[in-house]
Amino acid sequence: MRHWIQEVRNFIYSYHFSTGLRTTISVVVPSVVCSMMGQLSMGIIISLGALATALSDVPGTALHKRNGILTAIGFITVTALGTSLITPYPLLMTGWILACCFANSMLLVYGNRGGNIGIACMLVMISILGENPVGPAEALSHCLLIFIGCVWYGFLALLLWQIRPYMSVQQMLSECIAETARYMEERAGFYEKDAAEEFDNIFRSVLAQQVVVSEKQEAVRELLLKRRSAQQGSTSINKSMVLIFLDITDLQEQIMASQTDYIALHKAFDNTGILDKFHALIMDFAGELHIIAAAVAAGQRSLPKANLRHEIEKVQHAIDEIRKTLPTFQERTRLITLNNILHNLQDMTQRIYNLHRLTRLERVKDEIIDPRLQLSRFTTRNRYDLETLLNNLSFQSHIFRHALRVSIAAVTGYLLGQILHLERVYWVLLTIVVILKPGFGISKTRSYQRLLGTVLGALFATGVLFLTTNNTVIFILMLICILGAYSFMTHQYTLSVFFVTPFIIFLLHIIHPAHLQHVAFRVLDTFIGGIIALMANLLLWPTWEKDYLPSHMIKMVKDNARYFEQVMRIYTGQEVQMVDYKLARKETNVSAANLMSAFQRMLSEPKSKQQHGSEIYHFVVLNHSLMSHIAALANYGLLHSIQYPKPEYKLLSNHLRQHFDCIIRRLEHPEEPPLQLPASPEAFETLDVQLENLYLRRQEEVNLGHGDSAIRQEMLETKQVRDQLHAMLSLLKDMKKTVDKALEPEERQGPGLLRDLKKVISNK
Repeated sequence: MRHWIQEVRNFIYSYHFSTGLRTTISVVVPSVVCSMMGQLSMGIIISLGALATALSDVPGTALHKRNGILTAIGFITVTALGTSLITPYPLLMTGWILACCFANSMLLVYGNRGGNIGIACMLVMISILGENPVGPAEALSHCLLIFIGCVWYGFLALLLWQIRPYMSVQQMLSECIAETARYMEERAGFYEKDAAEEFDNIFRSVLAQQVVVSEKQEAVRELLLKRRSAQQGSTSINKSMVLIFLDITDLQEQIMASQTDYIALHKAFDNTGILDKFHALIMDFAGELHIIAAAVAAGQRSLPKANLRHEIEKVQHAIDEIRKTLPTFQERTRLITLNNILHNLQDMTQRIYNLHRLTRLERVKDEIIDPRLQLSRFTTRNRYDLETLLNNLSFQSHIFRHALRVSIAAVTGYLLGQILHLERVYWVLLTIVVILKPGFGISKTRSYQRLLGTVLGALFATGVLFLTTNNTVIFILMLICILGAYSFMTHQYTLSVFFVTPFIIFLLHIIHPAHLQHVAFRVLDTFIGGIIALMANLLLWPTWEKDYLPSHMIKMVKDNARYFEQVMRIYTGQEVQMVDYKLARKETNVSAANLMSAFQRMLSEPKSKQQHGSEIYHFVVLNHSLMSHIAALANYGLLHSIQYPKPEYKLLSNHLRQHFDCIIRRLEHPEEPPLQLPASPEAFETLDVQLENLYLRRQEEVNLGHGDSAIRQEMLETKQVRDQLHAMLSLLKDMKKTVDKALEPEERQGPGLLRDLKKVISNK
């Protein structure tokens, strides 16, 4: 019960709910005010303008938010004017739909903000199509009311931003922390009792959650760091959020640094019960992150709930008890893995407590954000110029093909509506526009979600209208549906559609009472629009993820190599530029998320378009494991520094870099025969000999009753570095074999990745 209450509380403080509430207020107020004046139809038109502008509004700095709203108002007004004047002429309307859908879909080249403005314009066009044609004077009046609605929403949004300028950033940051906590919970699954049997499923969940975390981190970077770089000064709350975000990204690396051979871990310790204790401990860490996330969203202080240091001592005591059962020093070396994981958690403990501290604004007044980090370099700069649009006016651009697809599908829906004399052709067009996305997988998922949400929403509306015809009750339910529709729109699409359907049905019932006939119309129109959208995606220059996976794979390996190179500077005595290291880490995480997302989308496409799925998934897993081992090296080197540097580290660093280069060349030049990997250097054998000598010397110390010593520290450090580098070498060899298998000649396994790679290289 308490968990459920906490989830509801988190949702109320979330960005999604505040956006839904703001949109609901902007849409409802004009209709209610005009209804009280006896002009409900006028209020609905004003509400349409407000709704369209709300859909185009995305988080950003004050400048971007203002410019985005002003641009949306201009585009929406022009679209409304053109549609209103042309509606009486079906032939001209066909051409207008074609041009309008193409132009607005092309706005996707300007990113999420541009894409949302395009969707808003198409929504206005489609909504006006649902009304009876009017003369020029009424059309101008209609457009004026839509313009008033746009201005009303813009005024409300900017006013609320001035009142609570940090609210959207706090909510985004809170979601980022909460998703990091869920990532930790997913990784805790590796320590569950039956994890060895479910290892593949756990790994899939971890990879999927990593994509979510990366997306949230990127959203916070764009919102928080751009805001900070645009400011001349800095408030305590702004500084607090920046420091929290920097800590949470470092914490994400520490979580990844706990990577180990979990199958071997279970074989060695399943019967001791120690892994259950690790699982419980990690869940305690995740619980603390959830508390911090809730506090950040609410703008409140957070206090630790669990005594993490005490819990770590309990686990350490359990490890010590296991040590007593191992008679020889060689057997006790198995505990080094457990101790490394526990030490990593100890390092996280301080960061967790620091995150709690940073929620108290008075504690950050004297904090200084390292200017050497150059935070503005961690954001991407969007280009809003004509050249970007012109460069995409080609069949090489997937956005250009998407724009053609949307415009042709919309015209098809409109003409079909005219032929079949559909009364609500606008719902068919709305379904097409909402479902069609640049990728087939997303469109297919949206089709299922929209159909399911529409059917369930229609059944709900049917039940309500069957039980009551009281307009007051129906109006209250309609308000709840509006709030639900816009609160869930960006992250729970099925729920959003579920609420949208009864909202429209209730609205039509209040304006034009027709009881239950609107329910069947909504389902039928949704079905027709969904079929047209799916056929368009299959037949009109479809975009398949397999065409883009090769470029994601190449970038993934290059970014991993750059990340490894930056980390190894710590171990080879070179100067470490923190900004370059963190940029390399960021790019690696983004590339990993893009690769996994593309792979997941490919799995939702037709089987005939899924090629080398097992090899690509293996490639994804290997890269994630490689990232984790690099993170482990980075975490150890930065937190503990290197007390016993060895010349072998540089030799091994160069050797592994040769493996990276070999894999990159194989991917970039698939037509060439496979390259031979360089022979393993003697550096590993040298380190093994050094470790054996350190084991023997440490054994003598233990026999003499000595505790901690320089020999023990050197042994632990050398083993940590050697094990990580050796694991990375094995992963790179497996990666090379996986790539070679995927690139076997076409006569042996048919067209596939080789052909797609050639296409990528030729396009470059």
